[in-house]
Amino acid sequence: MSKFSGSAKFYIFTGLGLFVFIARPPHSNDNILLMIVHAVQNILKSYYSHITLAFMLTVCLLTIYVRFLKPKHLARYQFIRKNFNVKALQILFRFAALFFVISYKFLDFGSLLKLNIASAEIIEMTGSIIIFITIANFFLPLLSEYGLAEFLEVMLDKIIKPVFKVPGNAMVNLVTSFFVGSTMSMYLTGIQYEKGIYSKQEAMRIMTALTVPSLSTGLLYWSVIGDSAYFFKFYGLTVLVFFTLAFIMVRMPPFTKMDSSKTILPEANHQNGNKFQRGIQKAGEKALKTRYSVKNSLTYVANILLSFVPFLITLGTLSVLLIEYTNVFEIMSYPYGLYLKFFGFGQPFLLAQTLILYTIDLIMPAVILRNIVSSNTQIIMAAITMNQLIYIAPMLIIMSFQGLTTKKDFLFIFLQRIILSVPITLLWSWIIL
Repeated sequence: MSKFSGSAKFYIFTGLGLFVFIARPPHSNDNILLMIVHAVQNILKSYYSHITLAFMLTVCLLTIYVRFLKPKHLARYQFIRKNFNVKALQILFRFAALFFVISYKFLDFGSLLKLNIASAEIIEMTGSIIIFITIANFFLPLLSEYGLAEFLEVMLDKIIKPVFKVPGNAMVNLVTSFFVGSTMSMYLTGIQYEKGIYSKQEAMRIMTALTVPSLSTGLLYWSVIGDSAYFFKFYGLTVLVFFTLAFIMVRMPPFTKMDSSKTILPEANHQNGNKFQRGIQKAGEKALKTRYSVKNSLTYVANILLSFVPFLITLGTLSVLLIEYTNVFEIMSYPYGLYLKFFGFGQPFLLAQTLILYTIDLIMPAVILRNIVSSNTQIIMAAITMNQLIYIAPMLIIMSFQGLTTKKDFLFIFLQRIILSVPITLLWSWIIL
């Protein structure tokens, strides 16, 4: 009975998730999810800046209360400790973001005019993003928590070794990055490397060539950039480029020169029976354990928003000011601009700045791409930047595992991804766009 109910839960909830994320009503450019999001956004459109203000005011007040008054009755909650007992730099970003919002809403002074112009679109956009992320993450567990990852792991494990030169159990890391996030997948891989499950060569292949940009990150990134009706074109292109890049890169230096020895030899697979049935069984076991929780969804949304909204408003506003009134990013990105110009991109030196900004923060390049007129250019450059994967947070994770890689190899892989991703993305875009 429990076996049947587990399989039934997998079919019902995963099927519902695929329906919500993929199905489109006749004569509509939106899938079911986007129709719901757009309906709510249309109702609240005139209140975007109010939503952003309410969010930042709440965050800053709770930060003051928890960080400085240190209430003992809240200290036992991990969510509170993690998100509000924060370091000085995060406090600075939060209060800077709050000041920018207050200035935009209430301080219409001549001396603040440039600042308010720079922050206006970002603040309005943040309100829209808060709505989008909140609604999308109520439906995301249907794909991530009810066995689809486990089913894919069983069905695709025999493909991984010959195609991507890593063991079949790396499928767990790949689906983790797809459904949970690249940072979590990299951390999981690093732990497995330290335990001897992966060699240095295998671990670096998984962490830098086989960590697919997650669905939730793609939703977030595209919600900043462009029309949500184009999301699946963007994310489809991103995934195609990712797998093409991975296929090529795992066969190139520095990966081929890395140490391939490991302390734990792979176990023989003695499982018998139909692979599809094994996949359904494993998916059913996962689905049976899962309980949908509105509280968990809200907590996950809050974690996402708290981790990026203050940075989006602060760094986004400052980057707009730097782009408008200085040439700092132009100078740093000039070689990338020449490379994009070689491939015929319009505004190559402006677009090249996204490749610099992405190494600092996920959202900052989206601010530039948002103002590009051509939707195809937005899609292509968004796919290129999303496939860089290597920016500050992942770099710190990878470098934290002793002896895993060198700074020289890391830089080489980063440049390799940029050089290869541009022509590969253009090739796929000519086919599918």
